[in-house]
Parts: sequence; structure tokens; C-alpha cells
Amino acid sequence: MKSNAFAKNVISLCSKAKRVAISGHQNPDYDALGSCLAMREILAQNGVQADILLEQPLDSTFTAFSKDYQFVISPEPNYDVLILVDTAEVKLIPPSIQGVFGQAKVTINIDHHQSNTFYAGLNFVLPDRSSACEVLFELFKKRCTLNREIAKFLYIGIYTDTGGFVYSNTHKSTMLCLAELMDTGLEAEKLLQICFKNKSRSAFEITKRAFASVKFYYEDKIAVSVLRYADFSETKANLNEAKYIVPYLPTIDGVLVSISVSEPQKGEFHVSMRTAFDNVNVSKIAEKFGGGGHKRASGLTLKGDFDKALNALIAHTKYVLENGEN
Repeated sequence: MKSNAFAKNVISLCSKAKRVAISGHQNPDYDALGSCLAMREILAQNGVQADILLEQPLDSTFTAFSKDYQFVISPEPNYDVLILVDTAEVKLIPPSIQGVFGQAKVTINIDHHQSNTFYAGLNFVLPDRSSACEVLFELFKKRCTLNREIAKFLYIGIYTDTGGFVYSNTHKSTMLCLAELMDTGLEAEKLLQICFKNKSRSAFEITKRAFASVKFYYEDKIAVSVLRYADFSETKANLNEAKYIVPYLPTIDGVLVSISVSEPQKGEFHVSMRTAFDNVNVSKIAEKFGGGGHKRASGLTLKGDFDKALNALIAHTKYVLENGEN
């Protein structure tokens, strides 16, 4: 279905529904949150009120989005329509929202991940777009008034998923989208200052520990940082505050793949994988361990004995690099 027809169908279905909900993936980032907030505003302009569902309140990392916007935490599963943005597969839906997905009469999936499984009743996935926010822009730009509020949400999602417009997923379409967002009078510098420039002391402390933990493998081609539960407990940092090391490791000369492991809750190991090289596909590595994402940026969850699981991940990463599987 073409974008204009899909957008028209989404608005029509939501207009007929009694209750509409929007959600993103577990541990949402700015692309997921920006997509949720932009989608709610777009629907509101079309006469539809919708709830944004979260598994837990936003932490202090999301200063720009945490004060003035209302979210529904751990909702009851009584929605007619559920729109899922920036969520590649069912297992990435927050556990407290799985019931909503299971009981909703209409489920809609809007995404940009190559690993998307087209799990919803209606699916619109553009894997060649930079972010879910860029997909939303393309879908609904003719069915809403693009104002500074919507532009703010979309801009921050695109900015973060492109690494500040430097990753290889920054295309001509991305820059054209940004030009239209800027035409709304968006104060991009002010927005980025609020979101990223003022880091907390806990973020600084957890980042120090992340750098101190880095080890190199396979002739220094693989860089690994590990933050254990004690690091989070002692610094009082949250998972998002631990992510500042993630974009740095791939910039180290000679590093082909970076692996950042975080254990914010005991026994819960979140892994981010990055590469700066087109001939390396970290999503293929992540998929081997039940994860997924993009060619240059993917994630997964380590399970079982931590040391064995991490060693297996490093060994498979080495195997992929040696055999050129991308």
C-alpha cells in the first residue's frame, strides 16, 4: 500500500475507534518517543485522541519530553487500535503492553528496521529510511499541519538515530525532511541543548566506569565495554545514562565492531553493537542471539551465564569478521 493510502487508512480506522493507543519498543529511545509524540499530535489534528503507553515513567535522561506530556503507565488492555512505532517485532513490545497488543481489534506497525517481521494487522516499513520519525514524516506530511511541536519530535528522533546526521543511514530523503522541519521555525540548537548538553553527574560517573572497563579482542578489531549491576547501583545511573560510550567505541582506530553491555537490573544484560564499516553487518551477529536492528547498529539481550554468553558473542563476532558474513 502506498504511503498516502496507508496514512488515510490509519486515520480512518482511528477515527472510528473508541480508544486508540500508541507505543514503542522496550527501553524507548528518542526515535521511539519522538514517533509516539508526533503520532499523537498528528491524530489530534485529525480529530482523534490517543494515549501513549509506557512500561514505566521516563527517567531524567528525557528532560525535553518528561515534564509536559501525559503518558499512561502499565495500561489496561481495553484499546480498539494500537499503533506501534519503531518496534521491529512482537518480543520488543514492553511486557505491560503485550496484553493491549493481544486484545486490540486493529494493530498497526510503523517502522524502519531491516529486521521487522511485519507482525501487525497493518504494516508500513521503510528500511531505507533513517528512523521511525522519518517514516512518519513521509507517511503523514500531507495529512497534518507540520508545526514546531511535531517538528521537534521528529527532529530529535532523526538526529539520534543518525548519530547527529553522520551515520550512513543519512540519505537525501533525510536532509529534505530536515529542511521542511526547519521551515517550521524549529529551534534545533536549543532543543539539542536541552536533550544532550547538560549531562547529570551520575551519567558522568557511569561513563567513566564504562571507559575503564573497555577490553579489546581479535587483534583489537573488537572493543567491549561492560557495566555490571554494581556500577549502576553505586553511581545511581540509569540505562540511558550508560549509553554515552556506545557511539564512541566505533571511532577508535582499528575497531571493526564495538559491543557495549549494561546490567541495570541484576541478571538483565542489554547489549548494543555498532560498526562504522559498510562491509560489516552487526544485525546478522545480533540475530544469532535473538536480537536485531540495523546493519551498523543493533541490539540484543544476553541470557544465561554471563561470562559464557559474552564469550560466545565475542567468538561469533570474530567468526563473522573472519569469514566476511554480512
